Amino acid sequence: MRQQARHVLTDPSRLGPLLLAFAGYAFAGVTVPLLLLFAGGWWLPKTVDTGPHLATVPSVVVDVLLLALFGLQHSGMARPSVKAFITRRVPEALERTLYIVMASLAVWVLCLGWQPLPQQIWSTNGVVGTVLDAGFWLGFALVYAATLLLNHFYLLGLSQAYRAYVTRLPCATADRLQVHGPYRLVRHPLMTGLLLCFWCASTFTAGHLLWAAGLTGYILVGTFLEERDLIARFGAAYRTYAAQVPAFFPSLRNTLTRARVRVAYDQIDQARRGLKPPG
Repeated sequence: MRQQARHVLTDPSRLGPLLLAFAGYAFAGVTVPLLLLFAGGWWLPKTVDTGPHLATVPSVVVDVLLLALFGLQHSGMARPSVKAFITRRVPEALERTLYIVMASLAVWVLCLGWQPLPQQIWSTNGVVGTVLDAGFWLGFALVYAATLLLNHFYLLGLSQAYRAYVTRLPCATADRLQVHGPYRLVRHPLMTGLLLCFWCASTFTAGHLLWAAGLTGYILVGTFLEERDLIARFGAAYRTYAAQVPAFFPSLRNTLTRARVRVAYDQIDQARRGLKPPG
């Protein structure tokens, strides 16, 4: 390990790209929580609901253009054909880092350029307000839980660079169908978390509605494109998974059905081993 570190530190062709990957990771590490706090209207001097803004019509035009730019960058650069184009010009180990940096820049442009529309649709306190705020923080936690289950460091480009420039091992692909944890309940828990962050707010303005509706549209389109890629990658396994697990929000009926199936399998297994089921 020490020898590997010494080689990296004395070889600019390895140290430089590795530092770029760490910088991209740190940039995303700052950007993601700020995006979620901006969307929820928490603590920041400017949020989706508050801050200086233009008149209503120019504000709507600016916001729609910003949302379109954000969606094009996120979905466009995630397409396999675009990735193939990029890796002809950028080392494959840094392709994800480039995506993360560009996505983070798109987030900053969206948030800094956002024009609030302060007309209130609702503002509530008490139990309802508490439930809505709790929904936001549940979504916040779910975003991070989903990235950890998907291989956090791979998702943010650090694992690829570390393997390419430090260990010199082939990159461990993330092409493994994840069906554990929250993925047993929904196929896209990261998107579920984002939807909760975008829609759950005790104070909800017209600008917040435009934000939430626009990014929900992006999530639906992006998920449709992603699922095409997942079907192409995993085939029948993903089709079966998709037929059993909803996309964004758990189905109580499906959850209860799976629980009954697990109980039945446990009882069958106990009977085979000659064990008496409890009760």
